[in-house]
Amino acid sequence: MTSLQPGQRGRIVKVRGEGELRDRLAALGFRAGATVGVLYSAMMGDPRTYIVCGSQISLRRNEASQILVSQ
Repeated sequence: MTSLQPGQRGRIVKVRGEGELRDRLAALGFRAGATVGVLYSAMMGDPRTYIVCGSQISLRRNEASQILVSQ
């Protein structure tokens, strides 16, 4: 998901990771098949704010890198 730029959207293909991180991402709406978009990023590029399932969620780069998307 880190390849998306602000204003771009993609469809989640897979959520990698294990345990609490994967469960947390799923609870926030990051699931295979969901559409995700990048709203904006902080000055240094980390964290970024995404929109998924109608919610705005900020993730750090290492968390977002666990989510694979297709454009």
